[in-house]
Amino acid sequence: MMRVHYGYQPNLDVFLNRWFSTYEEARKSLETDGGYLLPYKRHYFVCDDVIRALGLDPDDPEWEKIGRDGAHPAAPHAYERLRQKREQALLDADGATSGALSTSSA
Repeated sequence: MMRVHYGYQPNLDVFLNRWFSTYEEARKSLETDGGYLLPYKRHYFVCDDVIRALGLDPDDPEWEKIGRDGAHPAAPHAYERLRQKREQALLDADGATSGALSTSSA
């Protein structure tokens, strides 16, 4: 299964996330305190507000289908749909940035 690269962008530094070096620790935090578990390189973080900042809808039913776990999703097809939505959000953001740059240089 292909892992989503959520792309931890610099603008996400304003959010307080719970970071973990092991999946087991992150999973326990997800089960205890809620949120969304995401992988990043060789680490894991559990977040809330970051989901919307990533261009995803935190109320999307796909999150429940995967158990709010992007590292070990319960439903691979739902995970793939979230991955596609994230990819589209990145493309949309890149297009908005490119459009802004081309407009400002005109």
